[in-house]
Amino acid sequence: MKKVNAMLFLFAFIFAFGCASAPAPEPAKESGVDVSSLNRQLSDHSIGGFAYKSSKLDTVKWDRWARTAAPLVKEIISKLPEGYVLQATGHADASGPEEPTGNKPGNIKISTDRAKTVYDALKRANIDSPKVTYKGIGSDELLSEFDSRAAEQRRVTFKIVPE
Repeated sequence: MKKVNAMLFLFAFIFAFGCASAPAPEPAKESGVDVSSLNRQLSDHSIGGFAYKSSKLDTVKWDRWARTAAPLVKEIISKLPEGYVLQATGHADASGPEEPTGNKPGNIKISTDRAKTVYDALKRANIDSPKVTYKGIGSDELLSEFDSRAAEQRRVTFKIVPE
């Protein structure tokens, strides 16, 4: 009986250790499309330069972005696998509260307004698809290379996310 218990214990230990050290799952691939690869391509094409507490899109910066990034964004949207969307994600610096307080709208609202502004600009640029959405996340994803209150934090990024 001791041998059977020892064998069961050894088997359970080996099984548990083998499962714990299993390789990480592959990046999400749907219909032959590597979502992680698409997100890496999009990471170089954020839109920055929003003024403090503003969602007004600088026309010069938008035109420059549209010339270089719009063709890539259109191509990526056409490759999106079922169940995924392109999200314009609005960001804020760490100034002010995240939620509305008194007469301050809060970083969530400001970042959502920025994302909506870019979303609307995409539609005007004929990048209008049900596979495009927007979301504001406030100051949740600050860029570590810049001060938390720097203008570079006030931006809109793009990423592929599940619907």
